[in-house]
Amino acid sequence: MTKFIPLSTLKNTTAIVNYCKECKIPIFVTRNGAVEMVIMDSDFYDNYFEPYMLNGEIDINKVLEYFPLFMNIKDLKNTGEVSKKVAESKQAIHILKNGISELVIMNLDVYNRYRISALNGINTH
Repeated sequence: MTKFIPLSTLKNTTAIVNYCKECKIPIFVTRNGAVEMVIMDSDFYDNYFEPYMLNGEIDINKVLEYFPLFMNIKDLKNTGEVSKKVAESKQAIHILKNGISELVIMNLDVYNRYRISALNGINTH
């Protein structure tokens, strides 16, 4: 079942980390009723969207295509800046808590692009 949360929910960082880990699926973040971004547990991202080839090996060309972007979990409290950064990004942004990627957030276009790639068999991990 698809999950939706309002943008303001991101301010409660502990709750959003717990919710993402509990749901184990992407969660759509809305602003004024429209989907603005997608957030998910980093384990889900690693297992579903990472750039693996059909034989299960990492496709180095996919890895080098994007240098990972990072954001501190405390930055989620400033929802305006998060919205702006995510909207401008053409890739997923890893949310770090104590230096460890806890969540991954991306705009809807990036999510759809990753999802289509995963569905087309680029990721079989």
